[in-house]
Amino acid sequence: MSRSLRILLIALAAFFCFMASYLFLHTLPFYKSFFGEEDLFYGKISSVSIPRGWSGTGVPLFDKTYFSLNEDRAAVYILSLPAEQNAELANWISFWAETGAPAPIEVRGVRVSQKEWIVTGLQGNDGALDASEIHEFHLRSVLWSAFLNLVFLYLSFLSLRRALRRKK
Repeated sequence: MSRSLRILLIALAAFFCFMASYLFLHTLPFYKSFFGEEDLFYGKISSVSIPRGWSGTGVPLFDKTYFSLNEDRAAVYILSLPAEQNAELANWISFWAETGAPAPIEVRGVRVSQKEWIVTGLQGNDGALDASEIHEFHLRSVLWSAFLNLVFLYLSFLSLRRALRRKK
């Protein structure tokens, strides 16, 4: 095997390891959310943040909305929804922006860090996002993410094995 092919295979192994760790770290809060207790919050949304990059891509668990309740910047709620529910939430947010006063909502969430909660249910006067659909979406997305992580690690292992194979 040529030296350049070995370098290429080692670079591929490093890339697959990077992708697996990036995917895992990005979805880690959702893994944690399955083992926590659900908390209930009530208030008005004071700020909404939709980060650039993965926003609007439709990639599960990467397309997130962050918001705060009652001007409390120390508590951040992370919301990841299926495309239909995300469109419904976008309608709510645009309506609230036009009126200038969002209606009080009830938020159900699981604490995943000192100041972050994964939203598992949202209900207000303007409507509700079905908690069972959100939970099913998170579970399905986490399972696919775990499967993709295993594929990346397996490809990394194969690349390293091929790169380090010695001639007889």
